[in-house]
Amino acid sequence: MRIVFFGEALVEINHSTKFSTYGGDIPNIALYLARLGQSRSISVSYATAVGTDKLSLSLLARWQQEKIDTSLVRYFSTKFPDLCYIETDREGMCYRHFWNKDNAARYYFASSSLSPNTSPLEIALHKYHYHAIYISAVSFGLLTEDAKATLLVLLEKFKRKGGKVYFDNRYRAHLWTPQQAKYWICQLLPYIDIAFIDSKDEQQVWGTDEHIIERYSRFNCCELVIKQYSSSNDFSSQCDKLNISSRSSAMSISLIQAVERNQTSIHLADNAFIAGYLAGRISGKSLEHSLKLGKSLTARVLNHPTAVIPAAAMRDMM
Repeated sequence: MRIVFFGEALVEINHSTKFSTYGGDIPNIALYLARLGQSRSISVSYATAVGTDKLSLSLLARWQQEKIDTSLVRYFSTKFPDLCYIETDREGMCYRHFWNKDNAARYYFASSSLSPNTSPLEIALHKYHYHAIYISAVSFGLLTEDAKATLLVLLEKFKRKGGKVYFDNRYRAHLWTPQQAKYWICQLLPYIDIAFIDSKDEQQVWGTDEHIIERYSRFNCCELVIKQYSSSNDFSSQCDKLNISSRSSAMSISLIQAVERNQTSIHLADNAFIAGYLAGRISGKSLEHSLKLGKSLTARVLNHPTAVIPAAAMRDMM
């Protein structure tokens, strides 16, 4: 199984002894899945755009060390990765501050003075070199309007050939407004096979989390994994109202209780869970097995002091 992840990478700056680290939700999911995929016949590629500066090349080297294929990465000499400053207050709450909204990944699909050539991801999906693609709402939100339209056309053709689309709804207010996010996510909905939904992000975009299941059940989404909080609506009752069971042949629904810690921990838990769940499902395992693998990796990550745990700390899962 060959899967490609599309999205931006971050250079994270913080107060730790390691002043700058390499992060980003999409590359971190790809990293964990690449590790888990070694024994599960899963090949992971990452499509993004970076600069030609030392930090950009360091990002590239990091992904390659993790056995992530980087043949789809584009390089723009006048652009740079996004920067994220992580601020931690006295109560341990973390806040993320983003710079460089004009980052390189925004222009991945650009065919202009930056690069006159068609992006390698467009070529790869057209030739069906991959069986699945993972796209976050963040990945979509960072693109120009023309690039969003280009990606939608790609997904439509990719789906016709049997490709799978995996999606998460993480919302970043600095990328787009709720109205913009609504419009473009609605354009994405018909192509999604597996969706990872955070009910708080859904509230930010739609103003409520009351219609999550109804929204995704209208289309061909096969699996819906909802992260719920203590303040969330009762999603089980939503299933009952819509006559959808958690083992419906049309769409399976799994409810996950959120890890209510600081913001950084929440992101780490999400990335680890998604990678574990996908490793199970892609390799043909049951929902129960995949959920368990996702939760096990989540616990491993949250109990480790570094943002990305070393491979040795999850060797028994690989």
